[in-house]
Amino acid sequence: MTAATAEVLGPLLHRCAQGDEKALEQLYRLTSPQLFALVLRMLRRRDWAEEAMQECYVRIWQHAGDYSPAQSQPLTWMSRIVRNHCIDWLRKPQLEVPDADGTIVEAWADDAPGPLARLAQNQDSRRIAECLKRLEAIQRQVIALAFFDDLSHSEIAQRLSAPLGTVKSWCRRGLERLKGCLS
Repeated sequence: MTAATAEVLGPLLHRCAQGDEKALEQLYRLTSPQLFALVLRMLRRRDWAEEAMQECYVRIWQHAGDYSPAQSQPLTWMSRIVRNHCIDWLRKPQLEVPDADGTIVEAWADDAPGPLARLAQNQDSRRIAECLKRLEAIQRQVIALAFFDDLSHSEIAQRLSAPLGTVKSWCRRGLERLKGCLS
């Protein structure tokens, strides 16, 4: 690990701690070859190593705020997380049941998003909530009625005792402000 790479990884970890997903992508691109080699060497199975790598980067993302440049180099810190995770992985019982006809896999199949996707959804939800707070109260109320209660503009106008055109304007202006805030 060169000093220049350490100078790049430290700020990336700091940006990860602030929730910057692009920083995580860059961090992954720069460090995954070395860390995957470590995981593969420790676990000795490619399928386990691939799964463990995903979990390791989720842990790195979650604990990026704990990184201290005064205590270690960035890759050393990340390697310690990976090493500890691999040790935990090897300690847990690996119960493998043969599944010749695929019934077990089908029973456990899940279309739910993975850990990184859930993390991204959580962050998107926080961003949307923050942007909604910045809207005027009436715009927030109209958007909530339209999207969360699934009401039409006329139903909202009736519920708020407001003219239909006014409700449409509130909704349009609120959505424009939301779009500006989110972009």
